[in-house]
Amino acid sequence: MKHLLLVVFALFLYLGLYWPDADKQLMSLLHHRSILTHSVLLPLLVTVLLRSNYAKPIAAGLSAGISIHLATNVISPMGSFSQIYLPAPLSSSIGATESLVWLGLNAIAGYFLAQRLLKAHSKTIPFIYLLAAAGYGLYIKDDVRPWLVCFAIFLTPFMFDKAKSKLRRAS
Repeated sequence: MKHLLLVVFALFLYLGLYWPDADKQLMSLLHHRSILTHSVLLPLLVTVLLRSNYAKPIAAGLSAGISIHLATNVISPMGSFSQIYLPAPLSSSIGATESLVWLGLNAIAGYFLAQRLLKAHSKTIPFIYLLAAAGYGLYIKDDVRPWLVCFAIFLTPFMFDKAKSKLRRAS
């Protein structure tokens, strides 16, 4: 059962890589890079709405995949089409800087949510996350930078722990 959860996680991670671009299929309602699809909203909804043994690995996989996709979007130029947009009837951008912040915070939140949902696999999830980020970056985007952004996200908890320990020693 424990390994089956990882298989479900990996399958939904793959789906999560492509979920944010589902807004392209709904252009009458959503602009590309919609605030609804370019966020961790879907994994949060899955966590709340599904009450099965597979809800956590499904939500964790989606969350990790979305995180990788959004980390890739962070490094793209923030022209008018690549900013985050509100849904219809507003259909307006939240702004270039705000879009970067939105994408970055959601990419970080996606990684942390995946880790939190599958605590029993706390050593395996980062490995799969970084492996998937490398594959997505190299084979889909033909660029190593998405992996570097995901690696920085992976390092975030270690940086916070180091900062906390420095603060404790200073006080």
